[in-house]
Amino acid sequence: MNKRREQKEVRREQILNAGLDLFIRNGYHGTTTKEIADIFGISQGLLFHYFGSKEEVYLELLERAKASMSDIHISEEELEHPLEHLNTMVRMILDSFKTYPLSAKLFMLVAQAQIASNLPDTIQQVSKDIAASKEFESLVNVGQAKGVIREGDPKALAGCFYSAIQGVAQTYVCFPDIPLPQSSWLVDILKK
Repeated sequence: MNKRREQKEVRREQILNAGLDLFIRNGYHGTTTKEIADIFGISQGLLFHYFGSKEEVYLELLERAKASMSDIHISEEELEHPLEHLNTMVRMILDSFKTYPLSAKLFMLVAQAQIASNLPDTIQQVSKDIAASKEFESLVNVGQAKGVIREGDPKALAGCFYSAIQGVAQTYVCFPDIPLPQSSWLVDILKK
């Protein structure tokens, strides 16, 4: 990669990181392209050289979250041991929070995008496509059939479990000195 292209990629990453922090703190509508540009002391015009709009910055962040969550997929073999697989998935998520702190922020951004009602249609569509809780729901169904996951509505249990992970992400972003929980503590929410 030539030097100019490398510099452009570095600047794009910086803009995305700044945008992520502002979107988490101020929400989509409470964040302006001017604020994002001001962090780097660049003009809005130069910002638009990297991203055509604030919506593009937000969408790029959601696409990254979607890509990172696409790893949460279940094979037939993993369905044999749903609690073990849930524990492994949660451990991977928590490890990503430690090694790549932006992943916890992306979790928060997804949660905000999924509950906000006044976002552009493109953003709402992408946020709906990010549905890790569906994978959790299928594991809950299998785990209940095997007698290792507590009784109850699988969708509600999966939602509770996913919400707990989102809560951990939010706590980690807001209070980084608080240690992350053990993955087994979260899995115990579902355990029979």
